[in-house]
Amino acid sequence: MIKRKRKPFFRIFLILLVIQLIIVLVDHFLANGNELFSSITEPLITLISFPINLISPSLPFYSGEGLHISLLFWGLNVAIQSAAFYVCLRMFKRLK
Repeated sequence: MIKRKRKPFFRIFLILLVIQLIIVLVDHFLANGNELFSSITEPLITLISFPINLISPSLPFYSGEGLHISLLFWGLNVAIQSAAFYVCLRMFKRLK
């Protein structure tokens, strides 16, 4: 059973996962031929892949290493982002 303290973390994780999936799909399907979409999605993808870039700058979370490795990097990236956001959220709640 998931404890109460972990539920917000998993919610954050799932929300970030869905948002990133939408951004990557928009970039893949719409931004290839459109410079306007490309100018919007490329900085977003750079921002999204920031935590994994700290580990290795040559590894964005959507790296072309194959499906399994890409999913692993994506999950690791979202977990790092979720943990950082969760810690910030807990700190703000304690400050109140």
